Amino acid sequence: MRTLCSQPGERIFSLAGGLSVLGFLATDMYLPAFAAMQQDLNTSAASISASLSLFLAGFALGQLFWGPLSDRYGRKPVLLSGLAIFAAGCLGMLWVHNATLMLALRFLQAIGVCAAAVTWQAMVTDYYPAQRTNRIFATIMPLVGLSPALAPLLGSWLLVHFEWQAIFATLFAITLLLMLPALRLKAAAKSVAVTQQKITFLALLRSREYSGNVLIYAACSASFFAWLTGSPFILHEMGYGPTAIGLSYIPQTIAFLVGGYGCRALLQKWSGQQMLPWAAGGLRRQRCRHLAGRPANACLAGGVNDPVLHDGGGQRRDLSHCGRPGAETLPAGNGPRGGAADTLQLGLCFLTSLLYRR
Repeated sequence: MRTLCSQPGERIFSLAGGLSVLGFLATDMYLPAFAAMQQDLNTSAASISASLSLFLAGFALGQLFWGPLSDRYGRKPVLLSGLAIFAAGCLGMLWVHNATLMLALRFLQAIGVCAAAVTWQAMVTDYYPAQRTNRIFATIMPLVGLSPALAPLLGSWLLVHFEWQAIFATLFAITLLLMLPALRLKAAAKSVAVTQQKITFLALLRSREYSGNVLIYAACSASFFAWLTGSPFILHEMGYGPTAIGLSYIPQTIAFLVGGYGCRALLQKWSGQQMLPWAAGGLRRQRCRHLAGRPANACLAGGVNDPVLHDGGGQRRDLSHCGRPGAETLPAGNGPRGGAADTLQLGLCFLTSLLYRR
């Protein structure tokens, strides 16, 4: 059953836009503070890096139950529950004095903010007619694309003027602001039946086209999160401060945007199956360049890693677009299909991030 609101207002659009970037803020905003957190909590770099790994694990786990709960009990209660959990996790960070509690709270934050990531896309399809859905997504997605660059910049600015806890206080305040319109969220007025064939997680894994394309996208995303996990400490060891670390994430965001929009243009001329080998080959060459620089010097490896991953960012976005057609061969059921893809992607990101802890 698909529900539609006759005339969704700007409140729904603004709420969806805010929810769409909240997950990126929670992931990237505290990256410039890694060194400060390590010193303040008197812990190892590996423990601080593990906070990002556990966040990815919680996000992957949340994908498995927030979606079904949202379909069963409605968007509003699930969204408010998730935001409340995330807010509690952020508030708890203000009184953290050891790494163990910090890791537990980061996992809790991931579980909560995952509800926002799952719900906002469902809200767009619920509250807007089909002919407007693509336009709404197209309007919100550039904001989502800019978030990985803007979040570290905001985090570095806060770190220059305040202690690292201010980053999580800001996330707490943003969450409260998002909860206000969520409390006034009304059920959609109109119901339209949508017939979907039930599809299980196991059936998705058995599809070679689906699982193959998802694994390609997951592997590309995993390389990005491997860089996110280690880059704050690598750049700090190279002598860069929080502001420079925040600025370092701008090139990769530009690469994501160029890769995404460039791929859309290229898909007008070539199919995804034609482009996929070229994109994969380009990404493989970038990885070889990175590995070639590693034996020379640890600092050189850190320096090479930055532009290589930025360059690969556009190619990863290419791969993500090329990877979509494989899933289209399956029966209808975008919810399970998307949830399974996100779980597999984030699960591999978690494992890679865990392996590449400093």
